[in-house]
Amino acid sequence: MSERLPARMRALGNELTTMRERAGLTTRQAAARLGVSIATLNRTENARRVASIAEVSAMLAIYGVIGPDRKRTMGLVEDLQAPHWLAVRFPVDRPALPIFEDAAISIVNFAPSYVPGLLQTRGYARRVLSFGDPGEEEVTVRLTGRMERQSVLTKLAAPAYTAIIDEAVLRRSCGSPELMVEQLRWLMDIAKLPNISIHVIPFRHGLYRNPGYFSKLEFAKEPPIVYVEHEGASGFLHEQEDTDEFHGLTDMLAKLSLSSADSVNFLAMMAADYERS
Repeated sequence: MSERLPARMRALGNELTTMRERAGLTTRQAAARLGVSIATLNRTENARRVASIAEVSAMLAIYGVIGPDRKRTMGLVEDLQAPHWLAVRFPVDRPALPIFEDAAISIVNFAPSYVPGLLQTRGYARRVLSFGDPGEEEVTVRLTGRMERQSVLTKLAAPAYTAIIDEAVLRRSCGSPELMVEQLRWLMDIAKLPNISIHVIPFRHGLYRNPGYFSKLEFAKEPPIVYVEHEGASGFLHEQEDTDEFHGLTDMLAKLSLSSADSVNFLAMMAADYERS
């Protein structure tokens, strides 16, 4: 197996570790109940071995995991060693993304069409999640999940977070002028945090290669992962050839964007424009 561990295996390992800890069990206690060695359990949680469906099912039973959480985790067991993790019609906030965001030490988001989910106000997020008329109940569930995801930016040992946003995101209204002012003011406020940097690519910098929405996540002890999202499809890339490509794209986009200070001034100008409209 490649040393660059498949994204799905890493997500499953992180999920199983979190659930064991929530159950209040040490590795030794959990291994004893499962009838496996501590080394075997550690290798499963560290994504160093492929766990079977039966093994994962037994773990979830011992950890008391039921309902949607069990269904989500069991879904991770499929095709654990697949070279990519891409599929169509995933939920807007797919379950594994918060797992990787929580483990990351650095996150770079590029947003060509809308404000990144980690930076959206509740009102803006509700508008985005309502596209396609999914129904109020589903919107509420997704909205709750998106707001919970945002706590990763303010937790202890929060990741360094950089958002690169196209000017079109700010020009294209998502609701009322008041909603846009609230969103822009929020971006200005959160940019004051030492771990958060927001950069705008202005129209005046001209045409550029647009790779679509992506999030590049880096980790302390594991290789980077790139999350990509397009209409009807999303997923994770972990092969070095793919992640290296996005390193280059990130550098290119960063060079095109305004500095953090100039970007905040740009946001203030945009907010004033909406206030006058």
